[in-house]
Amino acid sequence: MPLIINADDFGASNNINNSILQMHKLRIVSSTTIIANGNNFEQAIIIAKKNPRLGIGVHLCLDGPYNIGTKYTTIINQETNQFYNVVQVVNKLKYFSFLESEIYQEYCLQIEKVLDNQIKISHLDHHHHLHLYLPSLRCIIKAANKYKIPYIRTQKVLFRNNQNAFNTIYRNIHHIILRNKVKTIDGLFEPLITDNSSNSESYKRLSELIMLKNKTIEIMLHPFGQLNQEYVFFTSEKVLDLLSNQKIINYNDLLKT
Repeated sequence: MPLIINADDFGASNNINNSILQMHKLRIVSSTTIIANGNNFEQAIIIAKKNPRLGIGVHLCLDGPYNIGTKYTTIINQETNQFYNVVQVVNKLKYFSFLESEIYQEYCLQIEKVLDNQIKISHLDHHHHLHLYLPSLRCIIKAANKYKIPYIRTQKVLFRNNQNAFNTIYRNIHHIILRNKVKTIDGLFEPLITDNSSNSESYKRLSELIMLKNKTIEIMLHPFGQLNQEYVFFTSEKVLDLLSNQKIINYNDLLKT
């Protein structure tokens, strides 16, 4: 079973960039998604160009200090000239309070900034999974088609704790919609490692994931520095040994099969 191990938030900080680079050198991280207006975007671009086997996607943003455009009437806070916080954005997306034309325009700016730096974009995903919501979903699909970006991250989550029936059904429908419009893979796994007590359960889940047949799965990581629990877990000898015989690829590789 092919695994894509993707690290989010590339370009957000020096610590994140260095953690992703080290995990890529250890042949754990095969893919990453870059924040186009992150504080350390330029450093991330340099790393990307020096490591051609690291697949690069775009981590689209609609919350936080990551907007590129400012001349909007709905998607930014007029007092700060930045996106609203994530709680506010979720509420506005739920009630269709954003102009989709503004969401789409901002997505295009973020994608174009990456393309302008001569980066081949393998796929799109979204900061805080905001493409779960229909206005954002429609815009991310439209942007992917415009720039001929083949893949968008699925929201069909495997082994999710405390996922109720409605959430599961919604995510499965979301997956079908996405798959009918663009390419996506079979599922997403988020380890959610927060402390040492979760490591045995995470290892068990990872082992079960590897046993799935005829599936292509993305493991989503957030390695915020080398003391981060995800970094420690995935660079441990036990996990390195578990992954050593697995086929770990990036989204670009899927186009070759």
